[in-house]
Amino acid sequence: MSEVVFEQKLELLDRFVGKTLADKYKIIKEWRDSGLGKVYHAKHLLMDKPVAVKVLSPALAVDVKIVNRFSAEARTVSGLTHQNILNVTDFGSTNDGTVFIVFEDAEGETVNDVIKNGGDFEVERAVGIARQIANVLAESHSKGVIHKHLSSETILLTQSPNGSNGVKVLDFGAVKPEDDGMFAEEPAANDLKYLSPEQLSGAFEVDERSDIYSLGVILYEMLALEVPCAGD
Repeated sequence: MSEVVFEQKLELLDRFVGKTLADKYKIIKEWRDSGLGKVYHAKHLLMDKPVAVKVLSPALAVDVKIVNRFSAEARTVSGLTHQNILNVTDFGSTNDGTVFIVFEDAEGETVNDVIKNGGDFEVERAVGIARQIANVLAESHSKGVIHKHLSSETILLTQSPNGSNGVKVLDFGAVKPEDDGMFAEEPAANDLKYLSPEQLSGAFEVDERSDIYSLGVILYEMLALEVPCAGD
């Protein structure tokens, strides 16, 4: 199959796959949904290195308020420097109005993926993962940044060069549709399992304690392979 035909097939699946943003970021394939857009594995053509590119949903890119919230995510993450966070390397928009954030790339499975695929966690491994997440939270909380949406789907497990398990906490600063009632929507059902009672009530300002609660749920889930509270 020629490269042209291959790219045409990709475009039928996703309008961004196969495209090049800002003349330097070639979108390779979709990675995951995240907040107000999708994240793709991509390639920095000028530096010949893999990157991750988060693209704001085109339907939302026409709203200045949402674009500003999306760009705030880039500023939030760029202000955090930690080995267990995907660092922001670029932010911008194209002539056709596509707004994007560029992160360092990473490969691996989320905690949720491991559990769904029938895997489990030894106590030592689970505690090691939780410790790395806690270190990230200590760094972010010291700078006044609250994650707000920690879950087993935002914890990426990577393989370090020395063979040890690494952790990347995803979606720091990511805006969710339900944040501040942007679209008058309820949080996704899966998110509810990880949010603290105070956060769900909406009567309290979210602070670092909600992140700590979510971390506790994730640790419990790694050990028990289910969340502590799963009812309606």
